[in-house]
Amino acid sequence: MLSDPAKILQDECQFDHEHPILVGVSGGADSLCVLDILDQNGYPVVVAHFDHQLRPASSAEADIVRNFAQSRGLQFILGSGDVHARAEQEQESLEEAARNARYRFLFQCAEDLNAQAVVVGHSADDQVETVLMHLLRGSGISGLSGMSYRWLPNAWHDEIPLVRPLLGVWRAEILAYCHKRGLSPISDTSNQDATYFRNHLRLDLIPFLETFNPAVRKLIWQTAEVTRGDRDLIVNLVDAAWSDSLVATGVDFVALDTSLSRQYPVGMQRHLIRRAIAQLRPEMRDISFEAVERGVNYIQDSRPSAEIDLISGLKLVSEPGKLWIAEWEAELPSAEWPQVIGDQIFLEVGGTVDLQSGWQLSAVKVAINEFPFHVSKVKANLNQVWLDLEQIKLPLLVRARKEGDRLQPFGMDGHSQKISDFMINEKIPRRARRRWPLVCSAEQIVWVPGYRPTQSFQITGNTTEVVKLILRFADVETEQSAG
Repeated sequence: MLSDPAKILQDECQFDHEHPILVGVSGGADSLCVLDILDQNGYPVVVAHFDHQLRPASSAEADIVRNFAQSRGLQFILGSGDVHARAEQEQESLEEAARNARYRFLFQCAEDLNAQAVVVGHSADDQVETVLMHLLRGSGISGLSGMSYRWLPNAWHDEIPLVRPLLGVWRAEILAYCHKRGLSPISDTSNQDATYFRNHLRLDLIPFLETFNPAVRKLIWQTAEVTRGDRDLIVNLVDAAWSDSLVATGVDFVALDTSLSRQYPVGMQRHLIRRAIAQLRPEMRDISFEAVERGVNYIQDSRPSAEIDLISGLKLVSEPGKLWIAEWEAELPSAEWPQVIGDQIFLEVGGTVDLQSGWQLSAVKVAINEFPFHVSKVKANLNQVWLDLEQIKLPLLVRARKEGDRLQPFGMDGHSQKISDFMINEKIPRRARRRWPLVCSAEQIVWVPGYRPTQSFQITGNTTEVVKLILRFADVETEQSAG
């Protein structure tokens, strides 16, 4: 790249010369190098530096970067934060806390400036270290493909890309460039502290691997390049599956079509779970294998638990036709379920009552000779039932369930069942059960709309008057069960 920077800056980074580019400059060789290259190629750059307050010299280093920017006539923006305090408060490692604080600052600055990109100086050596970190922590193809030249959307912004022009340049080339250009990088002594994971890889693991193959760094970098191409191909397939499967999305939830998700191969199901987690936890760098497998097993389970823990404060919730990945405290949107409004509603024969979400319940008197007797023997349209009007105490009452409610579902030979057990067995969504409408004759449940009617009110040979109960959505009688 150093021999032909213009091609990388245009083709891979997709920069233009019209809008500002925010460059995160620590003062080290990598960041000074990328800043100088952009400046020399005529791009409008703004220098941003974040003081992590982790070392006594950090304030003086910020002044060095400021002076360098001013010597070039470049705009300079300084940010700072107590990273130690953030790490304790957010329960992050010091490395994670520093990274998150730095990038939040950079992207806020870029947004304020209407910048076209945030640029950092990650090199080919950083790419190798990143791939090894992902491998040791456990990763799929996304982790093993390492970093991209241009990352959008990213963990910090949906419209401003994070760009790394030096991903194909080795640190030795960068140091040589700085020397040739008369740049004086700041030496960060913390880079020699092997207690930090990345430093431990660079100082200990990579030299050890080079005893097996001196070209191991180049080979790992090449592997990342090839894998990134494979990843891009897979991402296109995942994007299509995600678009087809996505039912609903919000700040703290994602809902997927369960039946469609089950049709995909396990590999695609894993990608969908990872995509959902990444959307709700954009700053999470390591999504564990165990969490992804919990999600896959949940998709494949024909009778999953109502809700289980997934990862990092997220849960899985199963409802008919939907798989929710959500915050534990998320207020999931109301689905198009019939729900009782208020405590109770009287339903007159010949009348209609309104329920929530556009549903209605109607009662219509039907002549006995108009009753289609065949429907009593098959599980036909469960959104309409015919009952013996003479056995019913009018007016009908529509209410939510109460403690102690029981019913005798049609087909159970007169045996009664708790309404709570009935709702569980029929897979009525947990959060829909409390306000699910029950049609009652006095205190006796006549019908659970959308499901089987009660045995006691079935039509017999002695029936002379019939009432037809209808559950409708948006004034259109549906042919499918509400559940």
